[in-house]
This record gives sequence, C-alpha cells and structure tokens, in this order.
Amino acid sequence: MTIQVEKIETNSRASFLTTILRADGIFALVSGGIAILASGPVADLIDLEMPVALVVLGVVLLGYGAMLLFLADREPVNRRVAQIAIVLNMLWIVDSYAGLLFGFFPVNTAGKWAIALIAEVVFVFGLLEIYALRRLNKAK
Repeated sequence: MTIQVEKIETNSRASFLTTILRADGIFALVSGGIAILASGPVADLIDLEMPVALVVLGVVLLGYGAMLLFLADREPVNRRVAQIAIVLNMLWIVDSYAGLLFGFFPVNTAGKWAIALIAEVVFVFGLLEIYALRRLNKAK
C-alpha cells in the first residue's frame, strides 16, 4: 500500500512539472507566432526599425517552444529538460534586463515595457519549473 501511495504522489509531481513545461512551450510558440505574423505592426508600435529582428526572434521561439513541448511529453519526465528550461529562462530574463539597462534595444517606451513584461512572465515560468523540479526531486 505504501508503494502505491508513493507512486501516485511521484506521478502527480511529475505531472505538475510536465504541465509547467508544456505551458512554457505554448507561451513560446504563441510569442513566436505573434513575432513572425505581426512583425510589421509590432515593429511600428515599438519603433523598431528592423522588423526582421522580430521574425528571427519568432523563429527561435517557435523552435524552443516546439522542442519543449516535444520533450515535456516524454515518459518518465526528464529532469535535465527542466533544468535546461530553467537556465534558458533565467538567461532570457538577465539578457532582457541587461539590454534594457544598457540600452541595447532600439525601441520606444512601449517596447521597453513589453520586454520587461515578457521577462516577468518568463520569470514566473522559471520559478514554477524550479518549484516543480524540487518537488519531484524530494519524491525520490
């Protein structure tokens, strides 16, 4: 009976991590799609002179999102995938705020707010992935 309860709890914890990784992947896919399909209007809105930069970003995000969704559905859940997602999310956040701080992004105020808001969403995904991974590791 104890083994059955531990297995159910471990599966629940793995399911939580899988759900967070899927949500992160979907957010990346949606963001990438928007960056590609609306690169012109978004570039105009944020005063970005090179809309192609949004297309390139969109392609990268589509690749990342697809990879994350594909790997998140593997059984058993791969802790390494979660660790890589956490590191990449934290790099995104650091790069976003460093770019804003040092003026690397040639955008207007609306663009700067958008970059900060997206970084905060990515931060939440990173925190949830850390939490889910720690829960899963405790179940070992």
